[in-house]
Amino acid sequence: MANWKARKRGAAAARYGFLIVFGLVMLVPLLFVLYVSVLPASSYPGVVGPGGWTLDNYTYVFQHAPIARWYINTAIVTLCVVAGAVIVNTLAGWALARFRFRGKGLVFLAIVAILMIPLQAYLIPMYLQVVDLGWLNTFQALIIPFLANPLLIFLMRQSFSTLPKELEEAAAIDGASRFRTFLQIGVPLSVTAIATQAILSATWTWNGFLVPVTFTNDKDMFMLTVGLNSLQAQNYTLPTVQMAGVVLLTIPVVVMFLIFQRFIVPSLASTGIKG
Repeated sequence: MANWKARKRGAAAARYGFLIVFGLVMLVPLLFVLYVSVLPASSYPGVVGPGGWTLDNYTYVFQHAPIARWYINTAIVTLCVVAGAVIVNTLAGWALARFRFRGKGLVFLAIVAILMIPLQAYLIPMYLQVVDLGWLNTFQALIIPFLANPLLIFLMRQSFSTLPKELEEAAAIDGASRFRTFLQIGVPLSVTAIATQAILSATWTWNGFLVPVTFTNDKDMFMLTVGLNSLQAQNYTLPTVQMAGVVLLTIPVVVMFLIFQRFIVPSLASTGIKG
């Protein structure tokens, strides 16, 4: 018995040790970017101690680019996409999980099939539609096409599929409508999945580059990724400035993950492969 407990403790220690080392390895690129961003431009790529670190690169970014405007644009688009996506994908997931209708299986298979199509494959048709609607350099082009996401619909469908049918039947006996059942039973019991959906949607939108750079060419409509890329093109010989821009882009995402990371793993683990 003692030997078994000792082996168990040893296995746990090895597992946690591996996770700690792996986490430190994952931190190295972020720490390198942060370090380079505070180096004087003239000293790169040399090694400079804390006494030589400076915030001049960040000052340069704010002085030579409308960074505040890009932050506002990115925040507006991200908040609108997250709010709309939570509503659309949650309702779609509930319908696929709890309703019976003709063609339901085909609809679900189509959603799963769309997951295998890369964005690049339909970006040009999407661009042509945006042009026809007169949405270039508008928030509509950056928000509306991305409210429905097949992966998030799948996530919500799997989450709602795990709820016992007896809860829905009890609500129907009490006279609750389907929509009231969704609001008072489905949503409260799937808060973790909904939070995960919001986090993933916010991260994808905040870090998105291909769509914003395709649908906007007005500097005042740039999102942060596009704006910092244009700044990088102007200062390709100043890697310290580029790294300062990367830090400004990354900070909000890192903070968001630190706050909400406890929602992600339980939700993804609970989706299962339920048909």
